[in-house]
Amino acid sequence: MKKLLALVLAVVMVAAMSLISYAANTVSVELTDEATTSAAATVEAVDGKLVVTTTSTNDPWVSIPVDIDTSVYKYFTVNFRATKEIGGNNTYLKTENYIGAADGGDWEPHGMNGMADGELHSVEYSIDNGFPTFKDSNITGVRLTACGEPDGVFTIESIIFADTAGAGVPQQTPAGLINDGDYSVSYVIDKTNATSWAGGQIGDLSVTYFFNVKDDGLEVAVRAIGLVQDNLVQLNFNPGNKLWDTTGQFVSFKLGDTLTVLQHNHKNGLLDDDSAGGADITAKVPNEIVKLDNGYEFTAKLPKELFTITDVEGADSFVYGQDDLYFGMFLVAGGGGLSNQQNTDYTDWTCKGLALNQYKFAGAPAPVTEPETVPQTGDAAVAMFAVIAVLAMGAAVVFMKKRAF
Repeated sequence: MKKLLALVLAVVMVAAMSLISYAANTVSVELTDEATTSAAATVEAVDGKLVVTTTSTNDPWVSIPVDIDTSVYKYFTVNFRATKEIGGNNTYLKTENYIGAADGGDWEPHGMNGMADGELHSVEYSIDNGFPTFKDSNITGVRLTACGEPDGVFTIESIIFADTAGAGVPQQTPAGLINDGDYSVSYVIDKTNATSWAGGQIGDLSVTYFFNVKDDGLEVAVRAIGLVQDNLVQLNFNPGNKLWDTTGQFVSFKLGDTLTVLQHNHKNGLLDDDSAGGADITAKVPNEIVKLDNGYEFTAKLPKELFTITDVEGADSFVYGQDDLYFGMFLVAGGGGLSNQQNTDYTDWTCKGLALNQYKFAGAPAPVTEPETVPQTGDAAVAMFAVIAVLAMGAAVVFMKKRAF
């Protein structure tokens, strides 16, 4: 039996070992200002990335110092974004002791045109006996073409050498925060419904707002595709339609590594500040934000006190959860302003001018309870007569029983 158990254990261990994947060995190149360029480009290291800007269409390239042993690392990947077409359609390695053309180095053509969309792209190269031709096993520089037009921006996010194919390519998009099914209602601003002011262009921007109405406040979640740092995702509130003739209670969510939450136009039960430019309420609004490859996702909980407006006569009578809470959705992105509000030209910023009654969270008025009935004088007299009658009947029954003996 012991031998049988040992044999089974050995088989299981072998099977388990066969399921273990080989862990890739990688080296990330440090992207610093030590990189050099041709006269047709400039280079700057920003937050661990290398930003190359072209000043001319004449041979814009960047050369990045590295120290890589190609006897170990057989693949390298360039992860980049570009805003204009990449010139030359080539990327090549430059080594300290190369054998090749007099212009310096061997080339491996790799077309990058069609990738100038601002999105993250990955191009992987295989280092083999044919490319490049080395006298030794060390690579001392990576040289890449930059964008092919003046004022093009070619941002190198990472250069990764690896001993296995595919190891230098980002494997997954960062996880988002939002599970659509967790929210009761959602709305979108995109090219199908956007209106603009001040030159706002929706393009391929797409922003989805999700909501849950809770007893203690409004849960907001936003998926902002195509938006970038410092863009504003906004909501404009008209609690109980009590701000119809004045401006609404704007709330701005400023995108970035952290989320900034600002209130505009009115004082309220949350903060006694009506700054037009926005009073910071971030510390009073629980929130989370994540950066996606193509935008942001964030969640925030707006406390119910935010909707009690204290600087407009009568507006503080609004009861969160019982009265209707009207709202509108806005953006400051795409070079200006955007919304899905209709029937407005954005010259009148009152709730009436913005038609801020198209969307609402319907209130649930408190149920009416019947007042407790208090007997009146006459009613009390009638009740007393009824009691006396019952007592008299009881006395009669007792008397009859006594007569029976």
